[in-house]
Amino acid sequence: MNIIAADVGGTKTRLVVADTNTPDDVLYEARYSSREFDSFEPLLQTFIEESGSENRRLAALSLALPGVVNGADATLTNLPWTIRKKVLQDEFGIEQVHFMNDFQASALGIPHLKGQDLVCLNSGVYENEATRVAVGAGTGLGVSWMLNDGANTRAWSTEGGHIDFAPVDEQQIELLRFLIRRHGHVSYERLLSGDGLVALYEFCSGNERAGIDAAWVHAEAENNNQAASRAMSLFVRIYGAFVGNMALLFKPQGGIYITGGIAAKIISWMKSDDFISAYLNKGRMRALAEQTSVYLVINERVGVIGAIAEAVKQAGRK
Repeated sequence: MNIIAADVGGTKTRLVVADTNTPDDVLYEARYSSREFDSFEPLLQTFIEESGSENRRLAALSLALPGVVNGADATLTNLPWTIRKKVLQDEFGIEQVHFMNDFQASALGIPHLKGQDLVCLNSGVYENEATRVAVGAGTGLGVSWMLNDGANTRAWSTEGGHIDFAPVDEQQIELLRFLIRRHGHVSYERLLSGDGLVALYEFCSGNERAGIDAAWVHAEAENNNQAASRAMSLFVRIYGAFVGNMALLFKPQGGIYITGGIAAKIISWMKSDDFISAYLNKGRMRALAEQTSVYLVINERVGVIGAIAEAVKQAGRK
């Protein structure tokens, strides 16, 4: 029997088809631009046709989705899509359809990563059978946590990316004022995301510039554009402070794993003193941050790996 798993993103969607008996041996994999499709159903139909799965028996479909997910449907945060389980079951004839938050899937993918998939940013006390946290900036900012008790691995989604931004110095207070004028409410996602990095560049340069994105800001910083460099430095300092907050909130002795579409593309900045100093700057709780392991995940497939694991589980319940 075959399964399909998808990691749906505001920018890109990755799908795989695999056999339930050997899920690590992917039969077909493809990545699509999410915004080229009006909804998820035509994207899935395209994948099924291109993968040659029309005549295969599909035992389960597992979707990792960016947004608030319930058992029956999901409205996505950064895409104008609503996905309904019954529509997928009726249209594609797949009985077992499972929805999860995209960072819930990232958390479930973490146990399946190899050593080469991780870059250690802070070496702390590590326990295998303990709470782990997945956090990451991409189109948005996601947070999930999982518990591995040896017999079972479970993951829970959150909306932690929408926590109120907490400035830690005079520059960040000015940044907060700058963003309040734009948005009213300012969450961490307004800064720790692709659009957030662009906003940081505009704050640091004093100019709004149409047509730029996070990749442009990073490239300009590497080319010694001073405003872009200041934006990158500010980005990783805010990122470090946010990850430190997660260390205090969850006390994850299994570690914090930074995923998402941005961090793995800016490794040198994530390994900088700006990030780690901000991460450790927790006053009386600095020791707790020091004791928490922090890893940068450089395997961009972690979300779909988690979705595959869940699809296999769902297929087994059929």
